[in-house]
Amino acid sequence: MYEPNPPQYPPALIEVLAVWGWSVEHGGIPLDYAATVVADHECYTDPSSTGVEDATAEERHVWAAEDLSDWENVVARMAWPGNDAVDRERWDQPGDWEMREYLLKRLGITASCENTDRLLLRHCDEQIAACERELADQPADTNATDEGN
Repeated sequence: MYEPNPPQYPPALIEVLAVWGWSVEHGGIPLDYAATVVADHECYTDPSSTGVEDATAEERHVWAAEDLSDWENVVARMAWPGNDAVDRERWDQPGDWEMREYLLKRLGITASCENTDRLLLRHCDEQIAACERELADQPADTNATDEGN
């Protein structure tokens, strides 16, 4: 049977903070209660996540309360892909713009009305033809001999 959230895998911290943070801000859940629940999340208890060996329950509670108090900004920072990713994003072009630019460059053209799949097929056909020409240009004796190497 499919379990959407198996018990051995806690929900991602970003989801926990979004749900509990919203509940504290808009749903009337007390911050102290929510922080107590959230402080037991693996991201607060695992030393590799926190950088603190043997963090006390009080320390984890304080961290969780701070994150819940500023949950929208924390969630936004966690979901931010980074400046480089945003700089590379081109909202006016399809998601495969990098592949398309690569193919146009390799095909020696600046623009095409063909979709990217057709450009890729055209590029592959040209590469196969180039390999076949190279094989055909080799002397016949290098193709047929095997000296046991």
